[in-house]
Amino acid sequence: MPQIVTYTTKVPHAVAAQIQQIVQDNVTDLSMLGVPPSNASYPLYQHTLSTEILMYVGRVGQFEEEAPVRLVAAFADEAQKYVIGFVLYLPVIQDRKACGLTYMAVANGHRRKGIATGMLKAVAEECPHIELTCFINKVPVYESLGFHVIGYRDTQIVLNNRTDSSSGEMAAIWTEPIFKSPQAMQIQGLLMQKHGKKVMVDAERKLNRLIMELKRKAENFVCDRAEEIVRYRRPCATVDQVSTDRFELCGVDGVNCHASNEREVWIQAAHLIDKRSEPELRVAHEVKCV
Repeated sequence: MPQIVTYTTKVPHAVAAQIQQIVQDNVTDLSMLGVPPSNASYPLYQHTLSTEILMYVGRVGQFEEEAPVRLVAAFADEAQKYVIGFVLYLPVIQDRKACGLTYMAVANGHRRKGIATGMLKAVAEECPHIELTCFINKVPVYESLGFHVIGYRDTQIVLNNRTDSSSGEMAAIWTEPIFKSPQAMQIQGLLMQKHGKKVMVDAERKLNRLIMELKRKAENFVCDRAEEIVRYRRPCATVDQVSTDRFELCGVDGVNCHASNEREVWIQAAHLIDKRSEPELRVAHEVKCV
């Protein structure tokens, strides 16, 4: 029977090390960039993403007032020796009943066993209002757990178990120094030696094309579900035809949009409502690479 543990104080080194391995095994799913293992730069993103997540893990229980971080870990048994999943989430500073779920993964061989559901329940015990992002293929999973699509951010879909994001700040780690660290530069150098400049430049181009495609798909996904999103978030919303070629949004205070067709009005409304309720991300200070 898996054991779910929430850490609010220092995380044991053995737990952190196993989380690092899970991250390195699941970079494609965890990274906002969706970097595939076939990309020559994959080892670099294994390093940078696992470093970022370890930095979050190291901040659990630290900076509680200005930059709270929480970790939920799933263990294979009561002995709590083997980590088989984890969730990192950031409570909203001004509203501790709300949070942003930053990273969640379940180890290979332990999926489809209710572990993710159990970890989300543990998160909800402290922060019942949860927002997260995921790739399109994961949306049905989170919808089955009570989340609703409310918009998109870059390459991913935004889901929330409330109609709106919490108004407040979450303290996110500034990741740019990780990519400029000596360790990352060394990995880049080794990859350049192994594959050559041409391959590495091509890898960057392929990744950029993938990112653009993921962004396009995320935007189109939300556009296709715009009416559903707006009606969920603002149940009184309607789109009325006011003239031959003019449709207007009605029933949503402070959101004024119109277009020559009904679908475009719903798309505008979904975007504007999402912008109005977007939480702020405050960069955590004093970040050091490990």
